[in-house]
Amino acid sequence: MGMFDIFGRNNPEANERNERNDLNVTEENNKQPLAIFKPTSYNDIAKIIDALKEGKSTVVHLNELKQETALRVLDIVSGAVYALNGGVYEMEKNVYMFSPTGVEISK
Repeated sequence: MGMFDIFGRNNPEANERNERNDLNVTEENNKQPLAIFKPTSYNDIAKIIDALKEGKSTVVHLNELKQETALRVLDIVSGAVYALNGGVYEMEKNVYMFSPTGVEISK
């Protein structure tokens, strides 16, 4: 047994538990998948909404779009999230997280 075995560094299960505690990930939250999208056109909106309908939280980066198009995409996806009783959180300029019903986003 090495010195680091005492502290759990060579124990993969202990390391996984420590990483989960550092990230505040619970088993319940761990079951919720996350989808990340960088839409380039209106055609990508359906994929984003389908992911929300499947119960996935989604992060949408609107940086690749013109300002007009980004606003329209944001409007359409926000409407879908409202219809699904979900929520929206602006992470930074042009980056949004949309969550389906039952998933709470807190700052």
